[in-house]
Amino acid sequence: TYNYTIDYAKSKFAAVWEKAYSLIANCNKLLEYAEKNEEVLTGKMRKMIIGEAMALRAFLHFDMLRLFGPVYATNKADLSIPYNTVYSISATSLLPATQVVEKVLKDLDEAERLLGESDPIIEEGPQNQDSEDGLNYYTYRTQRLNYYAVKALKARVYLWADNKAEAYREAKAVTAVQEQWFPWTERREIMDNTRNPDRIFSSELLFAAYYNAREEIFTNYFSPTLEPAQVYSPKKHIDDLFTWDLLDWRNRPIWLEGTTRDYRCFHKYEDVSSTEVWTKLIPLIRMTEMYYIIAETATDETEALDALNTVLFNRGGKELEDKTQLAGMLRDEYRREFFGEGQLFFYYKRLNVKVLHSYSENADLDMDAAKYVVPLPLSETDFR
Repeated sequence: TYNYTIDYAKSKFAAVWEKAYSLIANCNKLLEYAEKNEEVLTGKMRKMIIGEAMALRAFLHFDMLRLFGPVYATNKADLSIPYNTVYSISATSLLPATQVVEKVLKDLDEAERLLGESDPIIEEGPQNQDSEDGLNYYTYRTQRLNYYAVKALKARVYLWADNKAEAYREAKAVTAVQEQWFPWTERREIMDNTRNPDRIFSSELLFAAYYNAREEIFTNYFSPTLEPAQVYSPKKHIDDLFTWDLLDWRNRPIWLEGTTRDYRCFHKYEDVSSTEVWTKLIPLIRMTEMYYIIAETATDETEALDALNTVLFNRGGKELEDKTQLAGMLRDEYRREFFGEGQLFFYYKRLNVKVLHSYSENADLDMDAAKYVVPLPLSETDFR
């Protein structure tokens, strides 16, 4: 309903804000002492940890900008959020959204430089397994803001700022290593594996968060065992979403119809019997986003179409032949691919989409800045 003024909504958004800036403070403290105590972190390890911290600081600020900042396409000069680069208990100034983007990209450029000189993912890949010495600083790279995740995040930021040329360049650099380090999930891992389906397409993840209680997302919000009034299911929305191709791998393996329900529920985060680490991951940046960025920013229509069709093919779907359908299919792809991953709202906000359809209300909603811009929490504004 986009009602950000009720107490429940205010408390939830305040918690998001406070946690993000607490994590930013942790990054800044780490960076402060990394500079003071060079003997503690040395060599490539030092560069890698500093690079990750700078990238994470940028990642967190950018997500706060996307949520609490203005619609960039129309009001990028508006004041938005503070950008904290030092550990301090004093409030820092709110900056225009353009300046926040500049600072995000500055941090990411430096992170890319440092990780380019130190991140083992460049030569050895993600290494999503335990290290032989039990110290996993150099393994499980997709659970850290690694070199390629930084490049992908830059593509995301540039696209937000409508710098399509740079967004395209960064996205192409990431897709260039996909076959080597981030291979497409195969049919047998999702469609033919009914016991342990890899519903998050884990081999394609560039950056993910490890959450040991991930299955609680499913049991608390989506499980068909919940009372009908509690379970979240967009019902008709799902049928519409997969009209293009019912055999799409993101359809039946993820949206299951329970025996006691006449509608399908969202099972992406349901627990499975596998002990693989991917069963606890929440996707934050995935390879498919890079193909979508190429499809949106490529100056050659054939290349744009090929990028989108690459994803469709590797999701078991029908490929697109008509270039005039590209924009509509791209929007539907964001809806299919990122459900439950927190990216779709930002896609609509970036493009300043004026009308969204509400399946729960069965009506079109007129969108405006008041619905796209979450107010800063009182904890931030009351003490300025």
